[in-house]
Amino acid sequence: MTPTESAPGPEAVPSAPPPSAVPTLDGRFPWHVAPPPRPATASARAHASGRPAGFVTRAAANAVDAALVSLVLALVYAMVAGFRFLLAPTSFRLVAPEFAWVVVAVGIGLAVYWTATWAGPGRTYGDELMALRVVGPGGGRLHFLHAAARAVLCVLFLPGLFWVLVSRRNRSVQDVVLRTAVVYD
Repeated sequence: MTPTESAPGPEAVPSAPPPSAVPTLDGRFPWHVAPPPRPATASARAHASGRPAGFVTRAAANAVDAALVSLVLALVYAMVAGFRFLLAPTSFRLVAPEFAWVVVAVGIGLAVYWTATWAGPGRTYGDELMALRVVGPGGGRLHFLHAAARAVLCVLFLPGLFWVLVSRRNRSVQDVVLRTAVVYD
């Protein structure tokens, strides 16, 4: 060996095989073919560009949400009653809540649930079931305060949803006041 030549040592990095050694993709082995890259699209969570949702799908989504919140509240009530029974089984009496308290609890539960889901993912479980999304004035997600205002308006003025039936752009009273929209995803 001459001083200019060096012996291959552990530091040597193998080079890539020559192009003739790489198998050609001639169709005989389709699992060797890489799928074409997906085109870059904007996130559906950031902007939904569907057409405005109608009355029936919005009402169905709201009914699913109300049923879900009512079920959660009933489970919480059953857990509290069960805990009270465990504390004093001999003197336990199951007390039915008054209807007015149930309405207030469901209203508060819906307002909290709608605020959290509209400000976060932009859709509730009912909206997801019906393939809907609530979007803000620019077509993006709602800010937390915007979502809270919309949720409170939806709870306090439930008949505002009927404005969808006469609106050309399928907007409820809450949508008109807050410049929001409910669109198909």
